[in-house]
Amino acid sequence: MVFCSYGIHPLWMDGAGRSLKTLEEIASEKKIAAVGEFGFDFYNGRSREEEAKQREFFLAQCSVAEKYMLPAVIHVRRGMAELFSEVFLLKRLPAVIFHCYPGTAEEGGAFLKRGVNAFFSFGTPLVKNYPGALAALKELPRERLLLETDAPFQPPRGQERTLPADIIKVYEKCSELLEISLPKIEERIWRNACDIFPALERVNSR
Repeated sequence: MVFCSYGIHPLWMDGAGRSLKTLEEIASEKKIAAVGEFGFDFYNGRSREEEAKQREFFLAQCSVAEKYMLPAVIHVRRGMAELFSEVFLLKRLPAVIFHCYPGTAEEGGAFLKRGVNAFFSFGTPLVKNYPGALAALKELPRERLLLETDAPFQPPRGQERTLPADIIKVYEKCSELLEISLPKIEERIWRNACDIFPALERVNSR
């Protein structure tokens, strides 16, 4: 089953006004299952200069997600402080999925303690043995984990791009790191996804 999401990436905001109008329209018509990915990205100097614009469209997209009770898919690079400053908005959303989670387990726990229904998604940084990703995956609650590829971005070493099939490598690495069998990892991630998107469970029960 495929669920569609639509959002304005913080680094790709050309025509963001038109995109925001489109987001409102398709959300009202129930054509999407989530809003995003959107958020804050201050990976380079240019993006830091655009902080006000990033915040403007972050707030606008949170508003759409709240209005139509849609989960938010959050992108963040070097912008965790900005997210924490808006936690009062995030806690009003049905779910918040941290795409390719870049933070620590302590930061993730802080979101949960502040009432955010947060889920933390991990991808190929696990396969590439990024220390931060490995540590966060091991320490965050199992019922809050998701897995992804971010295809075609963040390719595994030796590849030009990430492929959808690389999700198998991510699941295998997660199983290894958590010392849980692959079938149990698959079941756990499925249950977590169903908590965000109940329609998944309804489809599976047919």
